[in-house]
Amino acid sequence: MTLPTHARTVIIGGGVIGCSIAYHLAREGRKDIVVLERSKLTSGTTWHAAGLVRRLRPSATLTKLINYSIDLYGELEVETGQATGWTQTGSLTLATNEDRLTNIKRQVSLGRAFGLEAEVVDAARAKELWPLIEVDDVIGAVWSPADGRVNPSDVALALSKGARARGVKIFEDTAVTGLQKKSGRISGVEVGEHLIEADEVVIACGLWSREVAAMAGAHMPLYACEHFYILTKPLPEVQALGKGAHLPTLNDQDAFLYARDDVEGLLVGSFEPHAKGLPLDRLPKDFSFDLLDEDWDHFMPMMENALRRIPALEKAEVRMLLNGPESFTLDSQFMLGESPEVPGLFLMGGMNSTGIALAGGAGKAMAEWIIAGEPTMELNEADIRRFSPEMNVLGALEARIPEVLGRHYDNPYPGRSMETARGQRRSPIHAGLVAAGARFEARGGWERAVHFGGEDAHLPLSFGVPKWREQVGREVEACRDGAAILDQSAFGKIMVQGPDACAFLNHLCAAQMDIPEGRIAYSQILNRRGGVESDITVQRHGPDTYLMIVGAGEVVRDLKRMRETRGAFRVEFTDVTSGYAIIGLAGAEARRVLQATSNAPVPELKRFGFAPVEIGLARGWAGRLSFTGEEGYELYIPAEMAMAAHEALVAAGATHAGLYASGSLRIESGFRAFGHELSPGTTPFEAGLGAFCAFGTGFVGEAALEGPSKALAEGVSKRLPTERQIVTVLFDDPEAIPIHDEPVYFDGRVVGQITSAAWSYRFGRSVALAMVEAPLEQLAETTVVSGFEVEIACTRFAAKASLKPAKEAF
Repeated sequence: MTLPTHARTVIIGGGVIGCSIAYHLAREGRKDIVVLERSKLTSGTTWHAAGLVRRLRPSATLTKLINYSIDLYGELEVETGQATGWTQTGSLTLATNEDRLTNIKRQVSLGRAFGLEAEVVDAARAKELWPLIEVDDVIGAVWSPADGRVNPSDVALALSKGARARGVKIFEDTAVTGLQKKSGRISGVEVGEHLIEADEVVIACGLWSREVAAMAGAHMPLYACEHFYILTKPLPEVQALGKGAHLPTLNDQDAFLYARDDVEGLLVGSFEPHAKGLPLDRLPKDFSFDLLDEDWDHFMPMMENALRRIPALEKAEVRMLLNGPESFTLDSQFMLGESPEVPGLFLMGGMNSTGIALAGGAGKAMAEWIIAGEPTMELNEADIRRFSPEMNVLGALEARIPEVLGRHYDNPYPGRSMETARGQRRSPIHAGLVAAGARFEARGGWERAVHFGGEDAHLPLSFGVPKWREQVGREVEACRDGAAILDQSAFGKIMVQGPDACAFLNHLCAAQMDIPEGRIAYSQILNRRGGVESDITVQRHGPDTYLMIVGAGEVVRDLKRMRETRGAFRVEFTDVTSGYAIIGLAGAEARRVLQATSNAPVPELKRFGFAPVEIGLARGWAGRLSFTGEEGYELYIPAEMAMAAHEALVAAGATHAGLYASGSLRIESGFRAFGHELSPGTTPFEAGLGAFCAFGTGFVGEAALEGPSKALAEGVSKRLPTERQIVTVLFDDPEAIPIHDEPVYFDGRVVGQITSAAWSYRFGRSVALAMVEAPLEQLAETTVVSGFEVEIACTRFAAKASLKPAKEAF
């Protein structure tokens, strides 16, 4: 077969991910697809993966993708005749302390939101399910009968066979040497002297993906680590199970271990706390079906854990210590999507040791994204647009990625933060926050102050009452009754200028942008389906000049959408995030404190108005709005004058508050947040924000929302004609501590999930926002509806709900 000179889609990488994307593109009817593999199919990470597939995962997105994968792997054998090795063995996850038990119970509850049933069992039952383990320290476990295992290489071969049957051309021993662009868009793939012109290119080549993406000037921040497991020769205890019988897959996360039977012996692997990063220059260019050197000194602490848990290993003969490279990302979630820098170039990688389990669902999601031009399902946590180019720094990757592997089995406590690669992006007032005792978390590369009690008010972490509760209570009080500084400098700032600036923004944004100078508009940016891509505020500084303030994690996605939407509009937009600090000043004393910083009078501002202001030696402008829902301002200060403004505010009596305080107040006020209540699969009507849509302006997504809009205007229904709605939830029991994604029950059935949750200092119990699908009529007719329950770690807690914000409804 000869390499073509043109293809609709070129996929680089013949592992399980590349084969899945090719298969799903072809299954959707896409023609003229080429897969290029530098060696042989499955020769990279795929062939040495352990092949464990667990349905229960800590997020809704991962759970959906893996469930699709499992269903697909069973169907592929029938479709292609190629076995995938899918075997439903079930899985057993052990807990040796209360926090681990709480965490795995939380996953059981999340699974019930999708109809997945798992059983919490005691140590005796765990021993029955896995007779080889020692359980003297086990306090509980979760048995998930629907889980299983596959043969990774066979899965990839089945996908490739299904793809070939639909016309996909696969070329092995074909190394890509370069990528070409025309007018900034991907245009071709170089294989030595040969060029394949392409309409779109997909990079899915495992740990080499970052370097291949760089050929086109695209950023793909992932990095490789060494990953270890042992294989033993046959053991009598395993042979005694009988021919064809299998043990469940085993997870002992407190000991950093996983295990399964393998050819009458055992496979035991680890995510060891002190992982080893792998610079790619250590690998030979022809690295294929190869492994790294054994390192028993490194693995021995994990081996000792394994010997304690599985005593039979003491007399087992180890066949090999397998050391294979795998790639990981900065936040332990995989990445997929269209490159923000290079249109037409699609990227998937950094699978974080879940590539086999995710391959089916993630490949389908990527194929649909390529065909539709945007995601067709909720993929925010995996969306590559969460990473800015600033995060693709090799030094940061080398420092962070070994920690990511080492903390793979960490309990996901609230307040948990990575410790490496810190201090990359700091607010212009960072030094002032440090002096005030800030406790920081790394979010999107930024150091964000979460509270001002320091380490003493933060550790140890817990799923129960957090140590910072009293400290954050004082900060909440300051936001209400005092004048509290809230550092919002990580928010993105995008300047929009040009003769068509107003018309362009009216097309981009759902709200009316033709506002007077000196006014601020709140809006959402929507996709064609009417889903929320971002929520923003927009300031009009002149006839042709606007400033967009966007969420800290939304800058890359918003700039990409703006480039795609610009068309013939005469407009320019510039990321000026680093040029300005944003200092929130919240509370009843905010105006008095602001005035005390300056001899110039503070302007009288209506809500959502802004005007120039002097703050000590600094000059900027103030907007009258607050993300907390309390009285206050946002102060926009050139970065070089921000510390002068901060010092003046502190001298005038301002105190500090962090993200935990503002989050509690946000939820009490019913304010929606992107990535929680707002997502590409959520419409403004579902979020209760339909009033901010300016119908008739021709905004992107307007056509998809016209039906609900017309029904509302004509009074067809007392509620919006949506199938689900964001509501406020107030718990009855102060012992209930939700975090995120917990299933919501009404009348005995699951009707939704928690989207945000926090402790309410106003009510002395937890308050949350949730997306629910029932009982919408009752909620529309009654201010407060009782009878809800929320399941937290397998315990249900009574709650009441309302369409109104908590501070108005309860």
